[in-house]
Amino acid sequence: MILLHRISSFVIVAFLLCGFWSLHAGWMHPYTSIIFTVVAIGLVLARLLDWSVRSFQFWHLLGTPVLFILTSFGPFMLLEDNWLKMGLVLLVIAAVFLFVEHIFSFLHLPTRYQPFTLEYLSQLLHTLSVFFFSVLAFGLILFLQIPLWFLSILFFLCLFFIVYGTLWVGKIEAIRARPYAFVGALLTTEIFAALSFLPTGFYSNAAFIALCVYVFLGLSRAHALHKLSKDVLKRYVGVFILLVLIIILTSQWV
Repeated sequence: MILLHRISSFVIVAFLLCGFWSLHAGWMHPYTSIIFTVVAIGLVLARLLDWSVRSFQFWHLLGTPVLFILTSFGPFMLLEDNWLKMGLVLLVIAAVFLFVEHIFSFLHLPTRYQPFTLEYLSQLLHTLSVFFFSVLAFGLILFLQIPLWFLSILFFLCLFFIVYGTLWVGKIEAIRARPYAFVGALLTTEIFAALSFLPTGFYSNAAFIALCVYVFLGLSRAHALHKLSKDVLKRYVGVFILLVLIIILTSQWV
């Protein structure tokens, strides 16, 4: 049985490659390719997690890579340059492979698991998921005129799961994590709605939202763990200001 669990990461990578290649080559309808890929990967992950559906650990370790994979299909379909598409595929595969490998170690070979690895990887995947989802959402508004209210609801639900999951994996109690998750999801959704009215490119908007989420996650986790200090606050504010300036100076106004 452990051998079947051990090859889970390689099976998932194979499904990912098939899914991306199917989208690129147009073998079938894009929705069919995406649904088949996500469902197949979800089943492999659920087996790796022993179908422990009554615990939030199951839904976090399942939902984090599945959400990351699902949102990554958005930028992949919007990108026109094949080299950029290849770089995106390599990034997604590498991140998912590492995450699944550490899930295997955490559950089935705990002596090999490095403490806090899943915590940091979760925050990375969540931040990238926000960027990918934002790119897709702004692209849908621009090209397909999808209603903003509908995308805002999806954005709120996505961000609530991301913030709550990040704090939960950081060993923060559920009763304390929920207010942070609600406020973080609400504020980020408001930023998303406001940016949709600005004449900036959707990649710049998505980068700004992902940066806001990264800073909010870091400060929320530090505050919930009673580790928020002036030095931590200065570090996050400094990084935020520097990256915002970079985003503004490199943005394309439409």
